[in-house]
Amino acid sequence: MNAYVLGWPIAHSKSPAMHDAAFAALGLPARMLPLAVPAERLAQAIAELRAEPMLGASVTIPHKLAVAALCDEISGDAREIGAVNCLELAGPRVIGHNTDAGGFLDGLVAAGCDVRGKCAVLLGAGGASRAVEYALDSAGASVEVVARTPRTGTRPWTDATLRDAFARADLLVDCTPAGLDAGTDAAFTSGLPLAALPPHAWIGTLVYHRRTRLLDAAAGRRTFDGRAMLVHQAARAFQLWTQLAPPIDIMTRALDDSLVKSA
Repeated sequence: MNAYVLGWPIAHSKSPAMHDAAFAALGLPARMLPLAVPAERLAQAIAELRAEPMLGASVTIPHKLAVAALCDEISGDAREIGAVNCLELAGPRVIGHNTDAGGFLDGLVAAGCDVRGKCAVLLGAGGASRAVEYALDSAGASVEVVARTPRTGTRPWTDATLRDAFARADLLVDCTPAGLDAGTDAAFTSGLPLAALPPHAWIGTLVYHRRTRLLDAAAGRRTFDGRAMLVHQAARAFQLWTQLAPPIDIMTRALDDSLVKSA
């Protein structure tokens, strides 16, 4: 019985490497298979997965919002966030979960970052930002979101707003796609008022496949990238599907090895 990861494109996904290592470590006869699913085929793909035995499926860009409408049931976290990244099969029913939020918090705990009562500033208002905002709010942080494309509750992306928010931040998290590509990374980071951050502030990014300019510019501050969130959201999905404790160290090594091979 297999698990799947759905996205478009999907060849870059590191989920198969992590899950396959976990399956092997626990002696489970399973694999994770990548499924390249364009938006117009998403409903068909979910219908096909319902028709065959499977452990479950991960869902990545660009389907985290659209797939929610194709589920029979949505868990509380996924409903609050408005995005689904994990599918559980319960008989013929598909249950949508969001493990991104819990995975982000697990990663912060592993890094030693306590956000209770702290001010967190998020850059960007997309689906990833929604999950991080929900996670930090549930952990007792005060969250400000600054975005070029605003949504309800966000602040406008201006020099004055950024400086004001940064000056209060105990934690800064870049949830934008700017760091994904070297072509946009440098210009994005140079426009941030990093000098306004308090000396104790943590700096993080959700990018995991490359070191971003933001982390290079952190100047000795405590930092984290997206690898911990990726591993821990996968670990939560693994536990949902198998009811077994995930081998997180093995999944982490598998991710790091995969990143080295694709560098």
